[in-house]
Amino acid sequence: MKNLPIPLLTFLAVQVGTGIWWGAQITSTAQWAEVVAEENRRYISEVVIPSYEISDSWDNPHYNNWLKAGGWKY
Repeated sequence: MKNLPIPLLTFLAVQVGTGIWWGAQITSTAQWAEVVAEENRRYISEVVIPSYEISDSWDNPHYNNWLKAGGWKY
C-alpha cells in the first residue's frame, strides 16, 4: 500500500462508490419497469381489447403445441 499513489486510491474509491450507486439505480429502475409492464397489460386487457372487440381466446395450434412441449422450461 505504501507504493500506491493517493490519486490512484482516490480513483479506485470513486469507482467503487459509483458501482454501488449504479447498482442501486438498476434495482429501482427494474422495479419501475415491472410496475409499468403490469399497468400496460391491464390497460390492454381492459381498454384496447374490448374497444376493438378482439377476443383473447384465440386458438393457435403452434402455441398450443409449444405449451404441450413445456413452453419456457426453467
